Formats: sequence, structure tokens, C-alpha cells
Amino acid sequence: MDMKELYNNMGGEIKEFEKFEGDLHKGYKFTYEKRLSEVDVQFFGLVSGDFNPVHFDEKIASGTRFGGRIVHGMLTTSLVSAALARLPGLVIILETYFRYTAPVRIGDVVKVEGVVKEADMAKKQYKIDITCSVEDKTVIQGWTNILIW
Repeated sequence: MDMKELYNNMGGEIKEFEKFEGDLHKGYKFTYEKRLSEVDVQFFGLVSGDFNPVHFDEKIASGTRFGGRIVHGMLTTSLVSAALARLPGLVIILETYFRYTAPVRIGDVVKVEGVVKEADMAKKQYKIDITCSVEDKTVIQGWTNILIW
């Protein structure tokens, strides 16, 4: 069994990699969605080494202000990287800033929305405002600067 099959069999959602269409310019918008599952949290903990009990121990997590287990913030913002990789061209992330405004729960579908706010066509650098939401609730706000090859 290959890793994709294993991940899929454990409840993970595999999104086909497809590039967004069009040319980047000020005002260019894009969206990307993915459901974060138990296997995502487990694998992220293994890869990152982040075994904070708020992500893995329901008893401990239920005693926090979140009232239960939550998805790693960095796992959630990794979906921004997945969205950016789909932009036209070869994307290199230069800088990011994220503010976590609400928890993400296992099983939530996270929607990443980006809008190009600044475009330096000569340098092929772009500043993109980012919002991540679950249903209609904003869970992350921020921005990223990217380089397009």
C-alpha cells in the first residue's frame, strides 16, 4: 500500500493538484478548501514533533478555553501554502504573518481565500491578503509575500 492509499483509507482527503488559471495582478482572487481530519492531526504531530495535549488529549483539552481538542494552527496555515502552490507559475514564499482568531476542530472544512493586494511585476513579487474560515467564521487572518518564477 502506498502512502496516498494509506492516508485515504485512514480518512484523509487528497486534493488533486491543479494550477489556478489567469495572470497574477492586483485584485486577483483565489480560494482553496480542505477538510482536516484525525489522520491529518496525527500525521502533523509525527512530522512536526508537536504533541501538545490540546491536539491529542481530549481530557486535558476539554479543560482549556477551547473545550476540546483542536487542530494545530500551523497545520491549518499549511493549507495557505497548498493554495499558494496552485497560483500560476512557480511560487516561492518569502514572508508570512498569521493571526489565529478561532480554533479549528477535527473534521472542519477550512476555506483559504487570497487577494493580491500589491503586485511588483518587474520583481515578480506579490503581497497577498489571506483569510481562512470555517463556515462563515474567520479562524485566521494574515498576509504573505511571494515570488513567482
